[in-house]
Amino acid sequence: MKIEELVKRDKTFTEANLLAKVDNTFIMFLSSIMVGNLDRVKHKISNSLFNEYNLVLNRLKESNEIQMYDELNVKSSEIIDIEEDNNKYIVKIRLVARYIKYKIDSNTHKFKNGNNTSRVEEKYILIMTKSKGAIDEDIIKVCPGCGANVDVNNSGKCSYCGTIYNTKDYDWILDKIVEDID
Repeated sequence: MKIEELVKRDKTFTEANLLAKVDNTFIMFLSSIMVGNLDRVKHKISNSLFNEYNLVLNRLKESNEIQMYDELNVKSSEIIDIEEDNNKYIVKIRLVARYIKYKIDSNTHKFKNGNNTSRVEEKYILIMTKSKGAIDEDIIKVCPGCGANVDVNNSGKCSYCGTIYNTKDYDWILDKIVEDID
């Protein structure tokens, strides 16, 4: 499917907005790995991705390590494929990230391994999905539990009643990340 076809089918879609969401979600995701807690991005990622990286965080914790991504930024992101199935739209994005990647000891915060002196550039393929029945996120900015205003970029959790704002009901979510070996 071409971008123009997706625009016809999803009136809220724009390439620029999706790529901005991808970049922001990716940075929030790696930042959450550094602090060892995926809760602040849980509402922006699929359950399978959340579970996969919770296992990664558990292995890091067992090894007394913290994965660091210093000087993190997204160099570029581009849509490379668009598909759909009966229930959702699926967009593949090639993302190039730059950062200093290394591990530190979680107790002493001393360097353990990796390269803590120069930035690396790594390529990823990110899969973003959106339910075909999604409600326009610009319309829904209130908690589905109590009606309070929700800051979806913060934690996705209502600060009043604790209801989780599930982004997949309203917008694109990060479903999968794989290293791009191209």
